[in-house]
Amino acid sequence: MKTSFLIVRRINRGFTMVEILMAVTILGLASIGIVAFLQQGLKMYYADRARLMINRDIRSFTNKMDSDAVTANFFMLYQDFNTRTTGSPAVDGALADGQVGDFLVLVYTDPALTSTGVSMVTGLVGYYREITNSTANTGPVRRFAVTVSPSVDIKSAPMYTILANAVTGSISSYPIVTQLAEGRATVTTLAAGGLEEVAGVTVTPRLFYNRQNRCVMVNAQISESLTERGSTTTVGNTYNFTVSPRG
Repeated sequence: MKTSFLIVRRINRGFTMVEILMAVTILGLASIGIVAFLQQGLKMYYADRARLMINRDIRSFTNKMDSDAVTANFFMLYQDFNTRTTGSPAVDGALADGQVGDFLVLVYTDPALTSTGVSMVTGLVGYYREITNSTANTGPVRRFAVTVSPSVDIKSAPMYTILANAVTGSISSYPIVTQLAEGRATVTTLAAGGLEEVAGVTVTPRLFYNRQNRCVMVNAQISESLTERGSTTTVGNTYNFTVSPRG
């Protein structure tokens, strides 16, 4: 009887404290691994969503600008939305070949409306970057489309005057085309006036590059920030595109 009692006691005994601690430790490590895996999965999901949003913005920006440029007759490029003149007395500050700026103006003329044999300016479409973070050189790209009425002979009035009369809204009043853009275009040739690449002077990269006064290259870093459940993911994609007025 005594031997049988000892056997029963050995069979029914519970876990020791050491065994319990080991089991809890293993379970905790497994839980940490699962949480880390889920967090990484969420980050990848947010990053993929941000990339999709960037691609959507880029497609919209490209299609809209290409559609506007097809029917435009020529373009003019300025340093930014508010800087349209240079020198004293003031003259039109349109940038030359090889220079960069943040304000592109597509100009539309009507050959049927002439003044001394010159086509009249009838409309303007502008794309410009509003820098809201000067440290990061980022901000939204906005667009306006206005009718010039009455039409104006480009030789009788400088473009900055036409712009002042036709574009009456403030820099933040026009619709946003893409939310966050960092200019990447840099000056590659020297030119008198406007933006220059001078020794010892750093030129802030801009959104548009004037290529031989024939076409405009868009060079930017398009970014998207997505915040969900306390996690913020910012994804960027370099964007290069060329438009050429063919109206």
